Amino acid sequence: MKIRLIQTPILLLALILTACNNNDTGTKDNSLQEENSFGVKSGEYAEIGSGAHLVKFPEDLEKGIIFATYDRGTIHENIYVNSRKAIEAVQNGEELPSGTVITLEGFRDGELEHYLVMEKRTGWGSQYSPDERTGEWEFQAFTPDREVMADGIGGQAIGGCYTCHANQERNQYMNSFDQMKEFDLEEFTQLKNNSTETPIAAIHTEDWKVSELFTQMINSKDVNKVESNVIDGEEKAEIIQDILLNMYLTHYLQKFES
Repeated sequence: MKIRLIQTPILLLALILTACNNNDTGTKDNSLQEENSFGVKSGEYAEIGSGAHLVKFPEDLEKGIIFATYDRGTIHENIYVNSRKAIEAVQNGEELPSGTVITLEGFRDGELEHYLVMEKRTGWGSQYSPDERTGEWEFQAFTPDREVMADGIGGQAIGGCYTCHANQERNQYMNSFDQMKEFDLEEFTQLKNNSTETPIAAIHTEDWKVSELFTQMINSKDVNKVESNVIDGEEKAEIIQDILLNMYLTHYLQKFES
């Protein structure tokens, strides 16, 4: 009987100690959960746009494919993609491959104003909040001199690119997804193959009309009297070739001088 009385207090003491330990463990678990929750709220994810520095200007931009153009008032935009495989992927219902670079070349009033570049790489964007990230795309703005733009649409404002494209998740975060999907790769390939010497070789001029103008001045106060004769055949082809070649060389020299 005495033995049972002694064992009972010991058993009660053991139960009390176990309960205390459980309470301590529960408190620690709750504290850990609160700490983790606080970590997310206090900035576990990186600021949107903090990975923009990863995007470099595509040095081979001119070798890319212009698959879309836009005109809005005085604004003109050319949209390049660096890879034929990217277009094929979209048209086949596949994901754009890692390494895809899409560049917007923006003009205002005929003057080059900026470049906007979006690039996709495996693992990029994982530092952002799931609600803000744009898949594996990063964005960067560049000046006409192809330097990183520190102000305007660049710098801290580059986050606007992420916000805009985040709404296009169903289109692989592209605003020009439909244009890429409808782009005629076959026609582009044919034009490229026909361009053997200069870009002007790919211009179809069969339907162009060339006229020779004869002007006779009656006197200084009268309007010119103009007669027009249509030129055809080899002479027409030579005239068109000379004009286009002159335009091409002028454009090339302007780019070289700038």
